[in-house]
Amino acid sequence: MRDPRSREYRFSAFLGVVCMAFALGACSGDDGKDGADGIAGAPGVDGSDGISCWDLNENGVADPNEDLNGDGVVDVLDCNALASGAYQTAQLHVGYFTENTYEGTQSCLNCHGLLGEDLLTNAHFTWEGVSANITGFEGDVNGKTNLINNFCIAVPTNEGRCTHCHTGYGWDDNTFAFNDPATVDCLICHDQSGTYKKGKTTAGLPDPAVDLDIVARSVALNDGKPTRQNCTFCHAFAGGGDNVKHGDIAMNLLDTTRDFDVHMGTDGGNMDCVDCHQVMRVNGDGDLVDHGIGGMAYHSVDDGEMKGCVDCHGNLAGIHVGTTVQPVTDLHTTLACQVCHIPAIARSTSTKTEWYWADAGQDIDPVPTDPATGRPLYDKKKGTFVWENNVRPELLYFDGKWDRMIINKNDQYTELPAVLGAPSADYTTPGAMIYPFKKMVGNQPADAGNQTMLVPHLFGMKGGPNPYWVQFDWDLSLTDGANYTGQTYTGAFEFVDTVMYLTVNHEVAPKEQALGMDAACGDCHSSGLIDWTGLGWSDDPVLGGTRP
Repeated sequence: MRDPRSREYRFSAFLGVVCMAFALGACSGDDGKDGADGIAGAPGVDGSDGISCWDLNENGVADPNEDLNGDGVVDVLDCNALASGAYQTAQLHVGYFTENTYEGTQSCLNCHGLLGEDLLTNAHFTWEGVSANITGFEGDVNGKTNLINNFCIAVPTNEGRCTHCHTGYGWDDNTFAFNDPATVDCLICHDQSGTYKKGKTTAGLPDPAVDLDIVARSVALNDGKPTRQNCTFCHAFAGGGDNVKHGDIAMNLLDTTRDFDVHMGTDGGNMDCVDCHQVMRVNGDGDLVDHGIGGMAYHSVDDGEMKGCVDCHGNLAGIHVGTTVQPVTDLHTTLACQVCHIPAIARSTSTKTEWYWADAGQDIDPVPTDPATGRPLYDKKKGTFVWENNVRPELLYFDGKWDRMIINKNDQYTELPAVLGAPSADYTTPGAMIYPFKKMVGNQPADAGNQTMLVPHLFGMKGGPNPYWVQFDWDLSLTDGANYTGQTYTGAFEFVDTVMYLTVNHEVAPKEQALGMDAACGDCHSSGLIDWTGLGWSDDPVLGGTRP
């Protein structure tokens, strides 16, 4: 055995220690780069199929009783919480939104996706349609998006305020995604809690104070049927305030009596709006065809099913046989039902009948108040107004067709007052009947050089840097409007008189208050309450008036 003390042994040991030191020192350096990936291994074996959401008995077969929506196909569209038997129908949304937070429209689309797609094509969402009822523009697409009125004048540049009443979220300029179902507001029509509302200046987004979970839980109550409140909130506040625009649609109709409206009075028909303004259904009472709502549209063909007087009450000739008004109806065969049965509008809540934009921009303090209605006669942003109760409607011939002023199509006036909206018919038009209308007059800005009725930029910064309601400078506001809409503005403006007419169909009075009751001809003739020239007469025909 070698002596560990020998010179050779000690040198070998020393050399071993040195080598080990170098080896350990190398371990403290940086790692080298990874090598290239190797060749992928073969795919593993597929796992077993899961249970499809529609497969109620978990047998892996599309059984006929699993076609819950009745479309002939068993697929994901048959999947919902009801399919599992978890909830009764009336409690479906209550249960789901107790367990799950409402996270916007997508929470609805998770189950109702195709309905979201459907609403994208309806007038309540698009605010336009094929304008079959606008004379001269029957094949065009027109609507609220490009019509001019004498209330807040027009939507373009002002979307963020106007869309407070849009059935969608976020429409604040002309880049809005009309093709995205996620922008649909389902709750505005289907809330049953009575608590839902939109923010006034948020382009249709919900008011932050609203508990959306409470609203979502309520949707299936009342079978999800829109209530008077759902509809009236927007339609009553058209034009910027309660009953401002229409005159026959006010918030008081939510809880009124038959004295003010026989159909909606809680002691009368107690009807909801959708009882007459219906959606289209298969065979009239079957499955939903789409979300289009029937109405008397200015701009498009009827979206849904609009029920008229004769659908419930029978025709004019038959219903009055043997009554005290038969002599009147026998003699006046072109009178629509509304003429006699809506003797006045704004019988409870006053309506705006005149609006003068030329007076806007002044600092007036205190603001004068109408002594009869208690409503303000002036607003710095909007000008001066006239309010009225018990307004007798104007009578005009109407066959469903309108003359409307449309931005960049026929927006130059040829006479004054400039007619912004009026029935196309007169007494010579075949099939035209006499209907009642609310007459609205006022003044608003027009180009002094080319007679174009101009669109002012009133609200928000999306339509330009100079909204009138901030700067109170008409020239800057009209410049913004022209840049946005493409209208020609010469730089000179003036205020011109305007007139427009709106249909009257609500506030149907009890029959004992109808005009002509007991053959009372004096309700119209010799009363001084009828503009006979609007019906083509030189004067009251009873007093010798004539017409060609």
